[in-house]
Amino acid sequence: MDDLLVEVMTNPAPPATAPVVDLVDSVTAVLGHVALSEHKRDELDRWAHPASADGTSDGAPGAVGLVARATDADGALLGYAHLSGDGGSQFAVELVVPEAAVDVRADPTPVDVADVLLDAVEEVVTERGGGLLRLWAALADETDDARAKAHRFVLERELLQMRCALPLAPLEAPLFAGTSTELRSFRPGLDEEAWLTTNNRAFASHPEQGHWTLDTLVEREREPWFDPDGFVVLESGGRLAGSCWTKVHGTVDPPMGEIYVISVDPDFHGRGWGRALTRAGLDWLAARGLTVGMLYVDAANDAAVSLYRSMGFTVDHVDRAYVKQVASVERAASH
Repeated sequence: MDDLLVEVMTNPAPPATAPVVDLVDSVTAVLGHVALSEHKRDELDRWAHPASADGTSDGAPGAVGLVARATDADGALLGYAHLSGDGGSQFAVELVVPEAAVDVRADPTPVDVADVLLDAVEEVVTERGGGLLRLWAALADETDDARAKAHRFVLERELLQMRCALPLAPLEAPLFAGTSTELRSFRPGLDEEAWLTTNNRAFASHPEQGHWTLDTLVEREREPWFDPDGFVVLESGGRLAGSCWTKVHGTVDPPMGEIYVISVDPDFHGRGWGRALTRAGLDWLAARGLTVGMLYVDAANDAAVSLYRSMGFTVDHVDRAYVKQVASVERAASH
């Protein structure tokens, strides 16, 4: 499109990513919500802070950044799309466009930057062999629904962010009373394999949470926010039966404590341990002075949503995922 210049970046050097990081941070500040999800922000940060001596990084394989700029003299950065791939036939994209999501300098008709980026993303997916493209929209609203429909995406999932006030009301009985269990902190270097087994069994059918690897877990342990004391695990009969992993978001207003990952091995379902582990995580966060608890849950998971509502959580906002099948170059040409 003549009105905008879209640059496709693979394995970019830090000078190319610096203005993108600034854009993502500024949109995050305006929204009061992260402009890129954790995985995609990690990939962007690996580009911005490469480990290699030559200033490039291969730490985000399969990831592509698309930058939309104005075509006038200043070439202002107007938007960004981050596309990740699984190495096969599934792709996920998030768009970061300031609230004024049009290039008002385009003549004669203003151009929707998000639409232009999404068209460019589909071209990249086509060139990479096609596949299922998942579009995530944070704080989704009617505009996101309309854009998805216009690009022939269909709604796949709704992800609720739920919040509660901390501390919760005191319990009448201790957690796990009358059970032969041990509640303790995660031990880095010792508990990884057992935790991965339990987590991946608990989320076997989940598109994101059920496929953690040791590398994924170790990467999280290296994050500055990681605190093993806030990663509570439950042992029963010598097995790691479940866990509640918390994360503190200290730079948002108000500061929040997140139930980051919670899981119970299917062999231990039906005992109320999911509720008890959630409570253990919230109590740990409250003891650190946090007054707001937060978690994400699939809107279609009626049992979990009901559980969290019964604990005092309410929905703050909804994120949505839309999907479409994108043809390969060969298939697109045949049509």
